[in-house]
Amino acid sequence: MSFANKKQYVQFNAVMHREYERAVKKMREELSQGRTYDHACDTLANISQEIQAFVKEDFLKIIIAEEHFGAGIEISDIALFLELPYEKVESTRLALLNDMMREAACHLERQTKQTN
Repeated sequence: MSFANKKQYVQFNAVMHREYERAVKKMREELSQGRTYDHACDTLANISQEIQAFVKEDFLKIIIAEEHFGAGIEISDIALFLELPYEKVESTRLALLNDMMREAACHLERQTKQTN
């Protein structure tokens, strides 16, 4: 999703984008080493609060998109793996679906304007 176009998302400049990419990479590394989601989030202490908060929320959506929608892993299994409450992972899944619906509606609106 193009989060730069959404008002609820942070407007990223090039430096913030690099910081975001490094943070996501770091969290992936932490999870691949068997660390919990909360532990992976704790490793983000060296980045700005603005990016940190966004990454914590966005990375969970990334995991859900990849593992649940992409690989078919159940939400309950993702919650267990990340050591997060099921309710948190499920509510994030619903938020991701809402994001996707909003993005699809915006895309459709742009396409309609281009054809008219």
